[in-house]
Amino acid sequence: MLSSSSCGSRRCAKGKFGFTLVELLVVIGIIAVLISVLLPALSKARLAAAVVQCASNMRQISNGMLMYINAHKGHFPPADIKVDAAIMPNGWWWPNELVRGKYINAPSLYASPGSTTAQKRFNKSSVFRCPEGVDEDYSGISGGAGDYPTDAKNNAFKINYDTQAAADGLGIASWYQLVCRNLSPSNGIAIDPAAGVTSIGKKQSPFVYFNNVSVANLTSAAFQRTLSMIRKPSEVVMLVEAADSNWMDQATPSQTFPDIRLCRLGARHGRKNARGSDAFTNFAFFDGHVGLYPTEDYSKEVAGSQYGGSSQDNGLVKYVTGTIFYLNKQKSMK
Repeated sequence: MLSSSSCGSRRCAKGKFGFTLVELLVVIGIIAVLISVLLPALSKARLAAAVVQCASNMRQISNGMLMYINAHKGHFPPADIKVDAAIMPNGWWWPNELVRGKYINAPSLYASPGSTTAQKRFNKSSVFRCPEGVDEDYSGISGGAGDYPTDAKNNAFKINYDTQAAADGLGIASWYQLVCRNLSPSNGIAIDPAAGVTSIGKKQSPFVYFNNVSVANLTSAAFQRTLSMIRKPSEVVMLVEAADSNWMDQATPSQTFPDIRLCRLGARHGRKNARGSDAFTNFAFFDGHVGLYPTEDYSKEVAGSQYGGSSQDNGLVKYVTGTIFYLNKQKSMK
């Protein structure tokens, strides 16, 4: 039989391995301090990783586009062709065609032909998905013409001609857009009266959005683009973060920030500026490299030569050393 003194001794020995309430509170306090110190660092690391992943996506897409161009003897594809029952019944959406031709791998939104738009299924591993873009599961935002770079509309996805893509069984949503403009006469590289181009344009984009479908327009020399036109591949931008196909020129300024003209360029990375209108964005170039740039350098209205044009060209993308958006500006850039 154990004596009372030995029982007390056992309890004392056992107590050596426990913690007092004060000790527990101290440990919890230390853990809380460590978490408060580490969380910002972890958040910064996560955001930095997203920028790197986005750049990797854009690099893969630009390389796939170059493969397409080389396979087609240096000829560029259209960025976008509107649906026309007689000429282009399914329209043309450049991400679909890169995947269709196996120039890049990405999961289709639709499992098989004969699908409906309600049957689309997203895959977060798609190379066309920006890791800091608006999530596809958030139904309140759809990609399109935003009002300023950080506007959520600029940071969402876009898929053109979705109904036709569903019926075809191949649809690719993209958080990225090519550097393109529509069939404005100022986008022409040659005089072609049949296509409505009576003088050589001053805002010739590398890619063309055929918003007016006709045989004359599709075959016009004024709207054909080839790799030989890219004389400075390390400076000419191919791909940007945007949701609208025709993101480059806007006739009217931002309603929220009247000094912003480049309303549709997406700003998805880094810290926003003081008023919240701009942040940072990735550009992919024709030589395959990707760089991170502050959108405020491009979005704000500055008249005259900084746009590479006259005071009437306020809707143009601005020029910053090492970045060129228009083919005909390559000669004047240093």
